[in-house]
Amino acid sequence: MNNTFTLQELFNNRIFRVPDYQRGYAWEKQQVGEFLEDLDILSSARHHYTGTIVLHADDAKKQKQDSEGTTYTETNIVDGQQRLTTIVLLLNEISRGLSAFESSQALAAGIRKNYVEGISIDGVPLYKLSLNEDTDTFFRSDVLPESKGVAAPSTASAQRLLDAKKQLSDYLRKADSDPASQENWLRKLLNKITSRLYFNLYEVEHVSEVGVIFEVMNDRGKPLTNLEKVKNYLLYVAATLDVQQQDTKDHLTDSVNDAWSGILEQLMASGLSSPADEDQLLRSHWIMRHDPQSRNWGGSKSVKNRFDLRKYQEDPSQMLKDMHEYIDGLRSACICYCDARRPARDGAFKAFTSKQDDVKSWNSKLVRLGITATFLPLLMAVRMRWSSEPERYLEVLKLCETFAFRVYSLSGYRSNAGQAALFHLGYDVAHEKVDFGGTISRLKGELARWCGDNAYEYQMSTDDERWNKRYDWSGLRYFLYEYETYLALDKGGSPKVSWQELRERNRRDTIEHILPQSIDNQHYWQKHFDANSHQEYIHDIGNLTLTKGNPYLSNKSFPEKKRGEKYCYEDSLLLGEREIAKNWDNWTAESITERRVKLLEWAKRRWHVDFSDGGGTMYEIDMDDDVEYEESEE
Repeated sequence: MNNTFTLQELFNNRIFRVPDYQRGYAWEKQQVGEFLEDLDILSSARHHYTGTIVLHADDAKKQKQDSEGTTYTETNIVDGQQRLTTIVLLLNEISRGLSAFESSQALAAGIRKNYVEGISIDGVPLYKLSLNEDTDTFFRSDVLPESKGVAAPSTASAQRLLDAKKQLSDYLRKADSDPASQENWLRKLLNKITSRLYFNLYEVEHVSEVGVIFEVMNDRGKPLTNLEKVKNYLLYVAATLDVQQQDTKDHLTDSVNDAWSGILEQLMASGLSSPADEDQLLRSHWIMRHDPQSRNWGGSKSVKNRFDLRKYQEDPSQMLKDMHEYIDGLRSACICYCDARRPARDGAFKAFTSKQDDVKSWNSKLVRLGITATFLPLLMAVRMRWSSEPERYLEVLKLCETFAFRVYSLSGYRSNAGQAALFHLGYDVAHEKVDFGGTISRLKGELARWCGDNAYEYQMSTDDERWNKRYDWSGLRYFLYEYETYLALDKGGSPKVSWQELRERNRRDTIEHILPQSIDNQHYWQKHFDANSHQEYIHDIGNLTLTKGNPYLSNKSFPEKKRGEKYCYEDSLLLGEREIAKNWDNWTAESITERRVKLLEWAKRRWHVDFSDGGGTMYEIDMDDDVEYEESEE
């Protein structure tokens, strides 16, 4: 085949870059291991077809010269970046290994010059492979050098690069420990890589042809995500759309590439770069803008069907308009999505200057409850529609947190309860079918449907036996931490122990049974509780508090817990424990009951909703049975 090249031929007079619109390095241990297995079984006398490499040199055809006057053309890697990046990493490690042998030092230098890093005619480094913006600096400063730099990987792609480097380095060290044998093995491996790996090369004339390419090919072992499939289909449409003006088609291509570069950067910076996170972004945006019936969502196929070329044969200009609206909307939605999922990160809600801290605080509460997907389309729609009115987003956010606590955490409904109505509400907000007052009214109405005042009063009744058995409640730590926050705010401050600090510790170590779970041979506790009363009160909400000292407190008597030497309630950073020490001298059944009443009276106020303003209007829709599965923060 006249388009089949060895690696040596592929790198001849070319330097490669991964465009910013491409995903970052995606290979993990399995894919790297499979590549190394292929090398292991490859005979030095045979060749191995390694796949197709698709390249595109932009119209400017940028060229660079090295210090010896050799000219290189800069070309974008459309397909094959995972393989080429892994090969460059491996050649870099082989070069380092061969440099340890005096007889191979010139060879090691040549490997580095030809495949990793040369010197430009201006005397600056000339890298043979540049990655996309989110990892290139880390790749050069922390991955290619022998020792890691001071920077920590800030994205999943950067971490995978480090992991691949270690895996490749470990692979090279497994060879014969005899120096002569090791040197010979490295030389043979080099020959396999540069001369025996064959690539089918395809060079596209225009970047919009990328969509066609991705319809039929993919990197080995790493299926394209829905987000990548959507991007590639949009590029495919740009290449085939029947529009006379080439610059119009180019503008669409540029819009797709620019949008995906920004979207991937946002997702990676937020720690939301998994395929599941990408799918959730696409789905939430689709529900908000295109179809609130979640059962109709079919991933990338839904986008393809929406922008089917056959539907626009008579009016391609309308298709351009609709596609630009979709692209711009998805980019804006991504910002809202990342902020709603990762509100505590630096820069979240930075446009909400006057309310930024309040919004971050309340959105963090919603995330802690572990159910965000149900509210994402609504939150995204409210933020995008009333972008300059953060107080409106905050009002909706507070109601969403109350909904999540009352309906899912307290009442125990599955996470699809009310989902259909909330999805429709997000859609109507986005399409300006409801004003802000109507938005609040419908949100309250759905809350009233699942946990209205009567149901909430019953749930919060001190006579409800469920409050006697709350140790295994998934919302326990959230409930107690909100009480901790209330006590801190009452003193004009904030909790001295962060939620993250509690989350990082084992749940058992952060929940204290004031009356211990075991009172065997404990005179103080047996004096106040018999076997029956012990079982009755042990897991009562009034007997549970947040702690940092569970191992120290254990089954000590209450006076010892109240004033201990190493850890005690009186000196605790947690105000809940301090309050217990201040208000009670002994811990009895009556004490537990008193504290239960105190906690529940506070909780009634904390998650109270005022329906007297006309809110709580029911909005009838066809109920959607889809269930949104999401890992709980507990």
